[in-house]
Amino acid sequence: MPGKERVWLNTLKRCSYMMIGFAIIMVIIGFSALDGNKMNKVDTADKQWKSVLALAERSTDGALRATVKWQGTWNSLLEPSEAAYALASRLGLSTPIENEVQGHRVYNALGSNGGVYSKLSVMPEEGGTSYYVILLMDGDARVNADLFSELQTTYGHSLQDEGVDVNWNAALQGSVVSGLSKELEMVAQSPEYSSASIQKLLNKIEEQTGPELGLHSAEEYVDEESQTISRSYEVGGLPISVQSGDHEIALQMAVHYNEETGGREISIGSPLLTVEY
Repeated sequence: MPGKERVWLNTLKRCSYMMIGFAIIMVIIGFSALDGNKMNKVDTADKQWKSVLALAERSTDGALRATVKWQGTWNSLLEPSEAAYALASRLGLSTPIENEVQGHRVYNALGSNGGVYSKLSVMPEEGGTSYYVILLMDGDARVNADLFSELQTTYGHSLQDEGVDVNWNAALQGSVVSGLSKELEMVAQSPEYSSASIQKLLNKIEEQTGPELGLHSAEEYVDEESQTISRSYEVGGLPISVQSGDHEIALQMAVHYNEETGGREISIGSPLLTVEY
């Protein structure tokens, strides 16, 4: 599993620092609250996952790397090792191992299920009565779409039952689908890069894959150095969102030019592309 995590992490590191800063700010702002009486977070996440996955499948060729995450605060009177063991057991993961990360204790447990790899991190917060919990699922979504849906629902309900105040987000990445148009095929085959060509490519992806979602572009960032363009969107049909100024952001897409392969890669995040992956 560590090797697969490193591949995913190294891929996302190629995204622009501007995008990273934007994502960090948005995560600090926090996830928009959902009315628990009207809509269950776990069921909502599954519907949003299927919509975003469908968009990613239409936009990419080949392997479609996905990372799905549940995260949130957990108030518990259990000691750290006991707390981590209780959650890991409930989720069917390995016995947690204590690590130290930047001077803080982190308890990690791992799991593997049919090509989807899971990692639980339980971090004691100051005061000794609460923890921050992150549950990551990683794998090829094109091959394991149904399994992702099943696992994220099972994990989400289990974490909620244990009292974790969970929030959800997902990220998918693959190679931009070929055959968008003759003009863009020529751009894709050219060794030269320009922000205008990347913008054209993202425009075309929006036109061909996003109409049914009702995408409304809210913000755009271009980084010439990392050869990346990122756009965030308001999407009426996607209820999980974050607040950014006057916008409720539910989706973020980024197109990146890979100098090593000469190919275009697309990353899709909901509600955002975040840097934890």
